[in-house]
Amino acid sequence: MSYAYASQFMEGVSQVMQLNRTDVLLDVGCGVGSLTALLSKRVARVTAFDISPEMIKEAKEISKAKNITYSLGDATKLSTYEEYRNSFDKVVAHFALHWMKDYKTALEGIYQSLKPDGQCFMNMSQQKSNLLDTMIVLNSYTSPKWETFMKGYEHHYYPFKGSVDEFKQMLACIGFKDIDCIEEIVKVLFKNDEAKAVFPTFMGQLERFPEDKKEEYIKDALTFAFHTFNGEYCMTVPLIRAVARK
Repeated sequence: MSYAYASQFMEGVSQVMQLNRTDVLLDVGCGVGSLTALLSKRVARVTAFDISPEMIKEAKEISKAKNITYSLGDATKLSTYEEYRNSFDKVVAHFALHWMKDYKTALEGIYQSLKPDGQCFMNMSQQKSNLLDTMIVLNSYTSPKWETFMKGYEHHYYPFKGSVDEFKQMLACIGFKDIDCIEEIVKVLFKNDEAKAVFPTFMGQLERFPEDKKEEYIKDALTFAFHTFNGEYCMTVPLIRAVARK
């Protein structure tokens, strides 16, 4: 996620969730840490949590703020991490849940990691737009010259298939209260260089490629997905956004 892109979503977080200088915050699925860096300026401490060692490495390069602790782990196993239980005033899961096949278990872990009356912000994409098609293309693009690296790879993207009311009901069943849940359509415009920086963060298959092949593969994948590699790219993101308390 580019810094400008993260700033756009940081505004949304700030509008719906009150961040305090005394807050201890968990950033679930922090990715490259652009949003983490912004969050760290609003709260006392942040634990940035991701399953990918590569993402954690990049996040550490983006921000070395002393109030950020970077942690490697699986969000679907969050409820088993005793050190996180009842530990956080705020939890943010931004663009993270739809990368998890068992996102309900991740939500249960988020609930357990919050302190009583703690607040969380979460969003995940819905299965009803070209975003899904774009993610599938970028996560599964291959051609004869890339078959060696892509053999056996399956893309991982699991947008929510139900309605806002169904998402809200799922949160209520877990135990969340004061649930504010809405649909949100976000349009993000990327220039060429921004697209090359942002979209690879969606492409788990890049772990299969040697460093000297990644840039060429990214260019091919973006060309295939958008039919051009010049100018700007517009990504329309249909989201379910929710704010809730424990």
